[in-house]
Amino acid sequence: MSKTEFNNLIAQARASKPDKSIQKVVPEIPIDKNEKQFSFYIDKTVLRKLKTKALEEDRSIKSILNESIRNYLNL
Repeated sequence: MSKTEFNNLIAQARASKPDKSIQKVVPEIPIDKNEKQFSFYIDKTVLRKLKTKALEEDRSIKSILNESIRNYLNL
């Protein structure tokens, strides 16, 4: 592909405006340096109840899980 063709292609891309956005842009949430991502499987019924409890208490699932683990470990 020649440089002219490439520049024309870039110009076309810049000129075309999609009707709707393809991807939602959200701000990045800063991560505490003392945190580490951890994934696990959880029973669907337990997760549903956990989500309900988090909504009722206006808390995040993360905060409830961290508190529960700290209590379990007596920290």
